Amino acid sequence: MTDRFAALRNAGDALGRLEFFANDNPKCPHCGCECSVSHNEWWNLYEEGEHEVTCPSCDQDFTVSTRVSYSFSTDNQEDHQ
Repeated sequence: MTDRFAALRNAGDALGRLEFFANDNPKCPHCGCECSVSHNEWWNLYEEGEHEVTCPSCDQDFTVSTRVSYSFSTDNQEDHQ
């Protein structure tokens, strides 16, 4: 059995823990594996909130927090008159 949260704990200080923050794919806090959302078909992770998943590498459960942000731009306009 993998040591619980070993990868997160081994990251050390706050700067090292940034490796587990705001990534394109969740990173397992137990073994450090980057877990592909699409490969694991974790589509529900695209919804805002907390989600429980199981790491495909070490089979340990962990929580993924999703924060959704939208941005809209209208600064590139062409005049079609």
